[in-house]
Amino acid sequence: MAIQMVIKLRKLTRKDWDFVLKLRNRREYRDFFYHQNPISKSEHYNYMKKQQNNSNYVCWIITYNDEDVGFIRILDNDISIAIEKKYHGKGIGSKTIKLVEKEAKKLGIKRLVGRVMIQNEISKKIFLKNNYQLKMYWYEKEISKVKD
Repeated sequence: MAIQMVIKLRKLTRKDWDFVLKLRNRREYRDFFYHQNPISKSEHYNYMKKQQNNSNYVCWIITYNDEDVGFIRILDNDISIAIEKKYHGKGIGSKTIKLVEKEAKKLGIKRLVGRVMIQNEISKKIFLKNNYQLKMYWYEKEISKVKD
């Protein structure tokens, strides 16, 4: 008999902020965020407090068989997702995207965007599997680091 995989979304609460910070600051995840430096607890808490009043921000905790395994958020139509490494390869990310799409429809969101760092093969696969289309490449240069 197969074990049933129960994946749910739970609205983020203040008690979840440390869990999100822990995932966000892990080296293997920081490489996939636009801002890759670790963030302090006070920076994180200030950010989360600010987002509480942002109507374009919503965040959920991902649960797998009633255990917190990650988070997913929408900020200005942009999806970010992080799942504990030991739960990779179980279809949790793909299923979570489908759940978030249903929630986004309820919130009146008409378009979602997955901005994925070039080296993040796992997220690329999740979005492609869920019929997201590659729309553009983004090139940038840090000119403050360029010598004259």
